[in-house]
Amino acid sequence: MLEVDDKVLADIRRGFSVPAQPTLLLKLQKIMAEDEPDLNVLADTISQDVAVASTILKTINSPLYGLARSISDIHKSVRYIGLNGINSLVTNTLIKNSFEQKDCSIALEEFWDNATHIANTCVHIGHSLKQAVSKDKLFSLGLFHDCGIPVMAMKYNDYNDTYELAYNTPSKTLPIIEDETYGVNHATIGYYVASSWRLPKDICQLILSHHDREFLNFKGSRVQKFYYAILKLAENIVHNHKHFRDSADWPYVQDMVYTLLDIDEDDYQDYIEDTEAFHRQEN
Repeated sequence: MLEVDDKVLADIRRGFSVPAQPTLLLKLQKIMAEDEPDLNVLADTISQDVAVASTILKTINSPLYGLARSISDIHKSVRYIGLNGINSLVTNTLIKNSFEQKDCSIALEEFWDNATHIANTCVHIGHSLKQAVSKDKLFSLGLFHDCGIPVMAMKYNDYNDTYELAYNTPSKTLPIIEDETYGVNHATIGYYVASSWRLPKDICQLILSHHDREFLNFKGSRVQKFYYAILKLAENIVHNHKHFRDSADWPYVQDMVYTLLDIDEDDYQDYIEDTEAFHRQEN
């Protein structure tokens, strides 16, 4: 299991431009920390930010939630989704909005579109399994597992070249090539970003370890392994959809993922068909 010491985190804090938590999120976290959070106050606070409120309404009315009728009111959305779901949605929205293209050497719109596709695929897979998993955690993991990449792309103008090198060198993980090039990697930075924004600790640990090809061999939480396996499966499905080939990590984890999730190649093909149909709905 990968760990990060305080010195590494301190170096990241000094050397990288990591977005700070905005005032809105701090207000929501203060409300949620109360013994009996007031959902109306929470909804009123969210309504003050039109962009966040509209994103929440768009999300809750998407195929991801599968509602019979649309919801057009933030107060109803808060009551329907609940505290944890709303916190996850707002955090997801604000992290995405905190990065600006002018500061970044990769195409952010394409990056977040891909991440959203993976997040939705994670949720779809999670729904189909017998193991109880959190839809909110799956979505956050899928969306932010690579959130260290735009941070690195803001610091290094040649980051896209490094990413391409990793794409063409599947025998090495992307973090290994990043470490060789910059002395730091996006998984560690992503862990720092997620921790700074107070994402659940188990999600932060998975962000740190999501390129560890031996993760499923470690002793540890079976639930954590489920989240990891779902993420790797979703990553590979989306990667195939975009590039018509497996992701670099997939050959190293495929058999373990199939065994843990109790699926086979036929199930995998069904997931591909389902997620492609879902992706068409999104667009």
